[in-house]
Amino acid sequence: MERLLVVGYVRPHNHRPEGVVFVFDSGVIAERDVAGMTFREGEILSAGFYTLQEAAERVKPSLADRLASALAAAQEGATVLCEQGRRLF
Repeated sequence: MERLLVVGYVRPHNHRPEGVVFVFDSGVIAERDVAGMTFREGEILSAGFYTLQEAAERVKPSLADRLASALAAAQEGATVLCEQGRRLF
């Protein structure tokens, strides 16, 4: 892992407890790296490369916001704090 981009607070929901998520800049990977990955049964269904907009269409809004915050943090050279995916500062 490289640099910490996001520290995010996730509120409890239904039976899921509150939590903290971390997003790190892990460097650049190539399509051949993804093609060579193996996942445990039921752990990850697929992996791919997407633009921020394409990813936002495939994930929950709070995760889309967190991804946008992580990308901005990487471009700014910063670490940001988020709540429910939205950047606080």
